[in-house]
Amino acid sequence: MKTDQPIRYYPDTDTMYVELRPGPTTGGEDAGEDLVIHYGEDGQPSGYEIEHASQHPEHIAAALRLVQRFNQEAA
Repeated sequence: MKTDQPIRYYPDTDTMYVELRPGPTTGGEDAGEDLVIHYGEDGQPSGYEIEHASQHPEHIAAALRLVQRFNQEAA
């Protein structure tokens, strides 16, 4: 799942994918209700897959905080 957009929303399934940082992933792990965290090859989170996203603003907010943190660390 790679595009130029770090945040992708699929309205037909109400699923949102937030790419925290670019790169290949090694799989995902259930991390809460309707939340799968994908990990990079280094074992660090690389993306949040949020099912029923319109019902989970807390997952979206957590993912965006991580995007901000990773961007600050990269700068």
